[in-house]
Amino acid sequence: MSPISGADTGAEAAPPPLPKGVARNVQAIDGGSAWLEGLPRTLSELRDRWELDLDEPFAGGSCSWAGPVRTAAHEHAVLKVSFPHREAEGEAEALRFWDGAGAVRLLRATEDGFGLLLEACEPGDKLRDAAGEPEDLLTAGLEVLARLWGEEPEADLRLERLGAVTADWARLVRERRPRLRPDADPHLVDTAADLLESLPRTAERTVVLHGDFNPGNILAARRDPWLAIDPKPMLGDPGYDLWPLIMQLDPPLRLIDPRPTLRRRFGLAAEMLGEPAERLAAWSVARAVESAFDRFNVGDYPAGDAELEQAAVLADVAGL
Repeated sequence: MSPISGADTGAEAAPPPLPKGVARNVQAIDGGSAWLEGLPRTLSELRDRWELDLDEPFAGGSCSWAGPVRTAAHEHAVLKVSFPHREAEGEAEALRFWDGAGAVRLLRATEDGFGLLLEACEPGDKLRDAAGEPEDLLTAGLEVLARLWGEEPEADLRLERLGAVTADWARLVRERRPRLRPDADPHLVDTAADLLESLPRTAERTVVLHGDFNPGNILAARRDPWLAIDPKPMLGDPGYDLWPLIMQLDPPLRLIDPRPTLRRRFGLAAEMLGEPAERLAAWSVARAVESAFDRFNVGDYPAGDAELEQAAVLADVAGL
């Protein structure tokens, strides 16, 4: 790594800027322009306070500066500074709770939790891009998920409750259908909205959810085969977490009839995670419909229609 700046050299070079695509995302958010203006100072302060050498940020992400750094002890780590928003509020809290069990370790955090120094996940290849049979890769992801869910959370853990979030989503789905997609299947949409309200209330256990457990957020590591990054954590029903992993590993909807593959995948997940397959599938229906209407709301109708199609297939698998 060729450092851009560091406390050991006394360099005062400006920290590397956000990638242009991420900067555009943040600029479109209320308060995003002000946050972007202050980001160089924030990075410089963290660089000096934590004695870091900064490199160019990673190209991905949606609303954070994240990139490799080297510490004063010459160890590799990752610095992440997020635009303050609801989904990022609990990241530090969840990483402390997991303490490396299934996820990267938190090394340091700012008081507000939006600035994080994280364990470097090396070599860092994504599960999404790994070679192998889809069900072997699914098994690897499920093993990580089982570790994240493995310990019962303390009562005072400061994370948002899943039911509060999905109640908001149910209201938005019902409000958006007649305005954004009035021709959508009313039974499918109403069923999904009802599930967003009822599933959290009928959960048999509560876990610390990752919240965005897609195969791009599961990276190859040295101390464990795979570790999760970038949680959007909540407390709630474990069944919520599975949908992106099931649907994004070798996407089954490319098959002529994806139902047998989906039933097999949900069956494997149920066996490994101890959750009913039908409940896991029902959560996937609810999340696919919610995501579709979120896409409609930003004008991405092709992606939204594809997720409604996905939800219809999932509903058949779930027997809804």
